Amino acid sequence: MKMTIRILIPLLILAFSAMSCDGRSGSSDYAYASEEAMPDQTTEAKASNDSGDSVPEKKVIRTARLRMEVSDYEAALTEAKELVAVYEAEITSEEERQYGERLENELVIRLSPSRLDSMLNALESLALQIDSRSVNAEDVTRMYVDLETRLASKRAVIDRYQELLAQAKNVNEVLAVENNLRQVIEEVESMEAQFRYLKQQVDRSTIYLTLYEISSEGIARRSFGSKIATAFTDGWGLLKGLVLGAITAWPVLLLLGLIIWWWRRRKAKR
Repeated sequence: MKMTIRILIPLLILAFSAMSCDGRSGSSDYAYASEEAMPDQTTEAKASNDSGDSVPEKKVIRTARLRMEVSDYEAALTEAKELVAVYEAEITSEEERQYGERLENELVIRLSPSRLDSMLNALESLALQIDSRSVNAEDVTRMYVDLETRLASKRAVIDRYQELLAQAKNVNEVLAVENNLRQVIEEVESMEAQFRYLKQQVDRSTIYLTLYEISSEGIARRSFGSKIATAFTDGWGLLKGLVLGAITAWPVLLLLGLIIWWWRRRKAKR
């Protein structure tokens, strides 16, 4: 009996070990099969992590304001416009005003962000006195990336609707798809306009420059010449207007001439 038990115990231990090994190998095979069954999910997760880890390029809108007094308005304005050409900038707006003993000009200048500081320093060298100077930087990276992402998503929706439109089988389906497609296209056009404006603001910085001169003698001299030039221009415009008006009203003038001729002839007969 004891001999039998001694023989059975090793056999039971071997059987239990074999069963344990089979269980582990089965679970490993199942895990390996599960991993092979989901390659796309793993790839998508890696792509998602890669996109989430990437840091977008910073987008900043830079704006500067400079207000200064100059000793010679004409010379300072000429030099400021020369600086605009040197720094490859452009003047998008110019407004000249005169009140009292002050002659003032406000210019809006657009240029590359990398040249903003250098041009500001060059403009300051023209000043007799600087009243105010400020530079503002607005970070619009989040708005920029959000618009880019939404545009890409909307364009993908448009592509999908176009595929559905090609697969439409009756008029009702065509009309339904076209209605949804039109709405998405309108949204895309609106977002594209916003994105273009934002991109322009990022790509080109803005300087609001105000320069003025306080000199009654110089302003009076300039004002008199300006008035003479304006008077000549207005007179020439009035003359052209009268000539064009006469040409336009030729039927009325012809009829009036015939009436006068008839009246004088009748009066002569009497």
